[in-house]
Amino acid sequence: MSRCSVLWAEADLPAWGTAPRADFWVCLEAPGPWGPKAATSARALDHELGAQLEDLVAGLGGRLLLLRQARRNTVGDDPLTVLVSGGFGDGGWATRFEVGSPEEVLTWVRDWDSAGRPEPSGPEPDPILLVCSHAHRDRCCAIEGRPLLAALEDDIEPGLLWECSHLGGHRYAPTALLLPTGQVLGRLTRSEAVAAYRDAGVGLLWPGGSRRDRGRSHLEPGRQAAEAWALERFGPVEPTDLSSSVDGDRVHLRHGDHRATVRVTTVTTGGSAPLSCGKDPEPVTFHRVDDTAPGAGPGAAEERVAGISRSGR
Repeated sequence: MSRCSVLWAEADLPAWGTAPRADFWVCLEAPGPWGPKAATSARALDHELGAQLEDLVAGLGGRLLLLRQARRNTVGDDPLTVLVSGGFGDGGWATRFEVGSPEEVLTWVRDWDSAGRPEPSGPEPDPILLVCSHAHRDRCCAIEGRPLLAALEDDIEPGLLWECSHLGGHRYAPTALLLPTGQVLGRLTRSEAVAAYRDAGVGLLWPGGSRRDRGRSHLEPGRQAAEAWALERFGPVEPTDLSSSVDGDRVHLRHGDHRATVRVTTVTTGGSAPLSCGKDPEPVTFHRVDDTAPGAGPGAAEERVAGISRSGR
């Protein structure tokens, strides 16, 4: 059976509106192998502690990721890197620090103030690119993600490029997360990853288009799709200059000096494909975005079903 990312790449369907939901991200370095559920099966992380940390972060609206860096052989008593990023609706921020053990991160999260959200502290690092390489979750993530990581080692300095655990959306592998913007990307080539990273470096959201831009993680799927459409239509923009509001199935957009209203619908293609390698085929759906302005014509996301079997291969 073909890999899930191969089937979905052949279908050439939009990826926007598929970013995992997270108001903030807590990323903990955990060298060595990860099992299928990284927080509770990584060799370098106590499984009970990992479960507590994952549940605590999720309960506050965030997501936990594990990190590895190929060029760094962290063993013994070496400190572990922690990356925390949030505030995406206000432009985004990221903080980096080191801990002696994962227990310190659990204590740190428990000590957050009554707002239940992390706050920026210390100098912010340069933009950070995390590429999913979680082989035990889905083989596409390793087969597609690791070559991308290797290709980027000469473009992004160590400490700013990491391999990470499950980001969701294996069918769009290689998948990546940009911090501090919270933008989630898929199907990246080396040149596209570099372009996205450089845009983030000058404070801009990258216009990846319907096949690459999955959306910003703090938004619900409809707004993710609509804002990704606006980036494709109008170009890169600072995060604070892109906003949206929902009115039924319509999304009102502000992109710098541009204003637009679009309709976001979920399209069922009639085909089927696995969402993950080894899983049974499921109905194939995607988010379609149509400009509602008079005479605008079809939206950027048109229904395309090439490569997806209607018999559920």
